[in-house]
Amino acid sequence: MFTILSISDSDKHWASAIAEFEKRLGKTLTIENIKPARNGSREQIISKDTETLIQILEKKYSKYHKVLMTKDGKLVTTEDFHALCTQNNHVVFIIGGPYGLDEPQLASLVQSKIAFGKITLPH
Repeated sequence: MFTILSISDSDKHWASAIAEFEKRLGKTLTIENIKPARNGSREQIISKDTETLIQILEKKYSKYHKVLMTKDGKLVTTEDFHALCTQNNHVVFIIGGPYGLDEPQLASLVQSKIAFGKITLPH
């Protein structure tokens, strides 16, 4: 079972594409979106988003292998990614909001940090 846990605003413009991927991947994938914090400074929003994420991870995904998607993570090959996915029965991929996450605060919960490249893609 794989889960994508993402802090993101509306995905209305991607709704049909997301629905298609969910249909193709069947029961093996769940996508869970969390609304980002709206009020405060950049640092306050990062802190609020990270706290919300920690609560969800502890409540719903405590037994999952947690993978933080970050530009500073390990660059992985297709083979590395396949190994990660096949060595763990339940994996949650964590994608931060537009300002990112407080990674040191997540360090004790996350087992892996990976990157598909040094580029930050739109959320």
